[in-house]
Amino acid sequence: MRELALLAATASLLAAAPALAQTQQQRALGTQSQTGSPPPTDPATPAAGLGSTATRGDALTAAGFVRAAATSDLYEMEASRLAEQRSQNEQVKRFAQHMLRDHGKTTGELKGMLPQLQGVSAQQMATSLDRQHQALLEQLQGAQGAEFDRAFARQQVQSHQAAVDLFRAYAQSGDDARLKQWASQTLPSLEGHLREAQQLQRGTQG
Repeated sequence: MRELALLAATASLLAAAPALAQTQQQRALGTQSQTGSPPPTDPATPAAGLGSTATRGDALTAAGFVRAAATSDLYEMEASRLAEQRSQNEQVKRFAQHMLRDHGKTTGELKGMLPQLQGVSAQQMATSLDRQHQALLEQLQGAQGAEFDRAFARQQVQSHQAAVDLFRAYAQSGDDARLKQWASQTLPSLEGHLREAQQLQRGTQG
């Protein structure tokens, strides 16, 4: 009798398992719809999340890296021009001017390298933002005052972390020796930008 009761209990649990899993999935989807949060990104992917324009494999090819780096530069310059116009915070304005200068320089260097890179054409240099970066810029365009400063600083931390991940990955595992050297030489500047952006974010909180 006890064996029959145990078998019956086990069968009941197995029958309930799919329903429980479905309920948990529905709760997760419900939470996502309420918060608007997207599914989590893979933390092992370079430039995961904001600023990501390529998969890990694509970002390690010369063409993929050039496209991702050029898009990142273009976004930085567009966002920084907007910060110069919109912000009343001197710290934000100085940071934006610094970004315009430095990212304009890296864009020029990247363009100058194109003739020496095999399998990479001028079409890889972004002339317009992708949907992800355009959405970030539109968030800034919709903000004013202190809200703008906080949004700009937050985006700068996230985008520079993505750029650091991208450049570090290519410097270590990229497929073009000349481009790997350039990524390695540029990386310390991007790491400096990230530290400045983190400081800016602390300064615009509250």
